[in-house]
Amino acid sequence: MKYAVYTKWHWPNGVLSKEKVQDFHRQLKSEGTTAEDIIWWVIDDNHHQLLTIYPTIVAAHAEKAEREADREDAANDRDLVLLEETMGPIYSQLSTLY
Repeated sequence: MKYAVYTKWHWPNGVLSKEKVQDFHRQLKSEGTTAEDIIWWVIDDNHHQLLTIYPTIVAAHAEKAEREADREDAANDRDLVLLEETMGPIYSQLSTLY
């Protein structure tokens, strides 16, 4: 069963540009993330939300330590603040039903 990780973030100095976010995602992919998809959207100039879809709970937990280290670096480098995080199994995904 697929597994989702949702987060909400605050950027005191402004959200990254679309190009920088895409570069970060390309880097994750080249480093071999097991995430099947990462959906990143902007709420306003200082907030974004993120949904990461993993093929299994095992894959999500295997990358958890790495995600937490990246978050610590981001918090120190950019004053980025994690406001919310939830995780759970995906019971239905429209794109996979057809």
